[in-house]
Amino acid sequence: MHRHNIKKICLAAFLTCAATTGAWAAPKGESPAGKAADSVFTVPVVENPISNQNIRDLQIVEDGRRWLVSDKALQQYGIYPNRSKKGQYWFRLPAADDGRELWKDRNVSLTLPGAESKEGRNISISQVRRPLGISYVLEPDHMELLPAARQERSALELRQQPLPEGEVMKKYGRDALGMVLLWDPVMDENAQVPPLRTKQPVVSPCAFRITKDGVLLRNPDFDTLIMEWKAKGYAVWPLVDNNFNPGQTHDILSKKELREQLIKELIGYGILYEFSGYNIDFENVNYGDKDLLTRFVGEFSDAARAYGLKMSIDVTPLSDSPNWSLVYDRAALGQSVDYVMLMAYDQVGRTSPVPGPTATYPWVQTAIQNTLKFVPAHKVVLGMPLYMRIWYEADDGKDLPQDIESWPESVKATAPPAGTAKAKSKLFVRTLTMADSHRVREKYASFITWDADLGLYYLDTRLPKGRLRIWFEDEKSLKEKKDLIHTYQLAGASFWRKGFEPENFWHGFAKHELT
Repeated sequence: MHRHNIKKICLAAFLTCAATTGAWAAPKGESPAGKAADSVFTVPVVENPISNQNIRDLQIVEDGRRWLVSDKALQQYGIYPNRSKKGQYWFRLPAADDGRELWKDRNVSLTLPGAESKEGRNISISQVRRPLGISYVLEPDHMELLPAARQERSALELRQQPLPEGEVMKKYGRDALGMVLLWDPVMDENAQVPPLRTKQPVVSPCAFRITKDGVLLRNPDFDTLIMEWKAKGYAVWPLVDNNFNPGQTHDILSKKELREQLIKELIGYGILYEFSGYNIDFENVNYGDKDLLTRFVGEFSDAARAYGLKMSIDVTPLSDSPNWSLVYDRAALGQSVDYVMLMAYDQVGRTSPVPGPTATYPWVQTAIQNTLKFVPAHKVVLGMPLYMRIWYEADDGKDLPQDIESWPESVKATAPPAGTAKAKSKLFVRTLTMADSHRVREKYASFITWDADLGLYYLDTRLPKGRLRIWFEDEKSLKEKKDLIHTYQLAGASFWRKGFEPENFWHGFAKHELT
């Protein structure tokens, strides 16, 4: 079990309040003329938030990489809880960089990282202190926050920070990829974070989901993970998904006010956590909502650009599937966003009744060519899989064991008893990561061949009670697909997903092919 080194540290802190552009909420019971209609005054008015505050609430506790402060102590700076949404606090978005007034109401409710305690909620300020304007000193003879110069009664206006120097495109050889993005759905703060010396390494934690109630932060305490990624030189572009639910997606995208709320919240999180951009992953959207999807992406991209955030969207290869492919107006989306992530997988999905590969070279090349008919090459990022499928046709209707080491040895190809195969044969499909595939390759090495036409290694062997087939993705197959990026002068590469790669991936393929 991981043990945090928890110690109390002395802190004196003050916050330079950003109230120059924000109006003040009316005191309780007061209703000045005209203020009721001003959106600035929609923040609930509270009583004097920090009078008679116990000194214990002003302490900072260092818990690993988190610096925890009582949320009561932060109320003096204008950080008030949203009573209707647990763990959320009211803020005010700053003006857009380009000077436009995008919204009449710039108030937004956001989740702050932290943890519950017996005394209440503690906020982790280590990652968000700059946008909150919190200054601090670590001295052994100080045990409390310095009181604010005045009690803030309106929502704190977030402070947008300049792009960190480490997130500017680095200069490497002319053959180095412009961008390499890794999707990270697990968001494990203890997982290995590999450095990647490419022009612009990007990580996309699958952190946000749109809902009818607003933006859902799927891992509210991923602030330490963000710090770890940034320390290794990665720009952070969180993924925003629609839960692949077409009905809910329609209900959300068809409401203008809800679209605006979602965009404001995402902009707020972008400023709060100092993201560099976003990645939109809306899949399985009703074809009839094609225009709504295009409109939302356009509105979101316009707002993101006004606040200096990059925008990207994931699209599938062109096919005849209405909800999974035709719903993307690739030309219009390409005009709105900075990058279009071409998910060049799955060529044959896991629900297919017929076994097949995940991403052959010819299929990927065709997917690129079709995408370039709508989107310029400098905006297209090629998505590649770090996984494959295990296809097992069982004569007895039973799947192989989960443990690969327990799989039986290959046997000479023999037909099952007459009249039994068709009745009992059943196809089992499961995902095999590149990290685990070496065990299969070692076990059945003599039955694996390179298919030059497909650009993949292929296994087709008979087991005692069924037929096993796998089209492998490995460093050789990825290199062939990566070369297409140079051939078509694409913007870069992306990989689904972090955690599927073998241990030597970063010192082998990544070191020699991505830098």
